[in-house]
Amino acid sequence: MIVGASALSRVSAFDNVVPAQVIGELRAQIIEAQARPPRPGDGRTHWYSLDAPARLLFEQVIQHLRTFVPRAHEFVGAEWWFRATTTDTGFPFHFDRDEGIRTSVVSPALASILYLSNAGGPTVILDATPSRVSAPSAGIAVHPRPGRFGMFPGTLLHGVLPGPSSRWPRVTLLVNWWRSVPRMESAPPHLGSAPPSARWRVDVTRAKLEAIDPSRLLAKAAWRDLISKQATYR
Repeated sequence: MIVGASALSRVSAFDNVVPAQVIGELRAQIIEAQARPPRPGDGRTHWYSLDAPARLLFEQVIQHLRTFVPRAHEFVGAEWWFRATTTDTGFPFHFDRDEGIRTSVVSPALASILYLSNAGGPTVILDATPSRVSAPSAGIAVHPRPGRFGMFPGTLLHGVLPGPSSRWPRVTLLVNWWRSVPRMESAPPHLGSAPPSARWRVDVTRAKLEAIDPSRLLAKAAWRDLISKQATYR
């Protein structure tokens, strides 16, 4: 259990959730996809209804990850995408949301990240939600490691800190878990009961999480401005 806001106590991470061979295959597909010339739809999220057969390796992995997700039976689908970036590239702090809704922030129930490399900076999750007006007071850092699976409440502010330069990219598969289909996504008809999950033999252990003081990253006024802009979609 992490000391801090109750929402941060639900941040967790597990190591070795996916076999090394699967990690390598995923990483190769992601790097190849981002190296080729852009195609229509590239860079966008994908929607996978959890009651549909898993046809892609990504979908097989999502069904496997589902076995680690709390209250997984409540989710109808997974919104997923991937990134391969240079290790000294961060990602701005933001709220995950249904991009089809502009009048309010509608977040997934659960956000998750499968790390496919040990390069780059950590994902930092803060005790701030769209309804919060004060600056965050606590945070958790999850550092990249191949096969590490991190999960946190989908309403929490989060981002990626830059890491040291490296010849190797920072590669991740990102999965948001939803109880209803986001307006942004088009889902196929309900197909009935879910197929058997793809299960691999893995030796899972709980990963250590690092506490982060948000005041080391931004001043309180800057945090309040950032949260306000995120919540109002400016």
